[in-house]
Amino acid sequence: MKKLSKAEARIQRNIEKLAKTRDKNVRLSENIRIEDKYIRVSEAPSLEKNPRSTNPDNYKTCYFSWCHTRSDTAGDWGWNESRLWTDQEYSETIKPHMDAHRNDSWNEVETKTYSGRFKYRKLLNKYQPLDSLCGEAQTRWGELEGLAEFETLFRLRLGDKKRIWGIRLQHHFFMIWYERNHKICPVDNH
Repeated sequence: MKKLSKAEARIQRNIEKLAKTRDKNVRLSENIRIEDKYIRVSEAPSLEKNPRSTNPDNYKTCYFSWCHTRSDTAGDWGWNESRLWTDQEYSETIKPHMDAHRNDSWNEVETKTYSGRFKYRKLLNKYQPLDSLCGEAQTRWGELEGLAEFETLFRLRLGDKKRIWGIRLQHHFFMIWYERNHKICPVDNH
């Protein structure tokens, strides 16, 4: 075998080193899977008061997650609408709508728009101050255990009159009410 010059030997060593690094990267990449560009958190946060993170907008890079474990489903509203949804409403309207946001970051959920009256773009989902709700909803909110500290609700729009109301705590949405007729926050209260 012919002896390599110093330059050729250096090039050969670099080629071997690159091949070794490439093989190592292949082995490492087999163990690592990057599915999502946002953070997907699997646990719902506790409703107990916690100190805020240093940056209150950190939740915006997390995926939207939700549950209905804190939902207020007892009784009826004064306008003869049940707070409890039917199995059909849940399987055909609520769950599909909420699951449609599963791959959206909170930033995307908060900034989605629709073509409103006179073709103006309006926010599809938005934060709503508690004092802008009808009196019955404000009273009911005060009666719900563990929610009195929240003065702002988050509302998801499901078409013309249907809404899902709840609270956002960190990256997680706790569904509280499902309404069918846009009475919790009537248009003239905006």
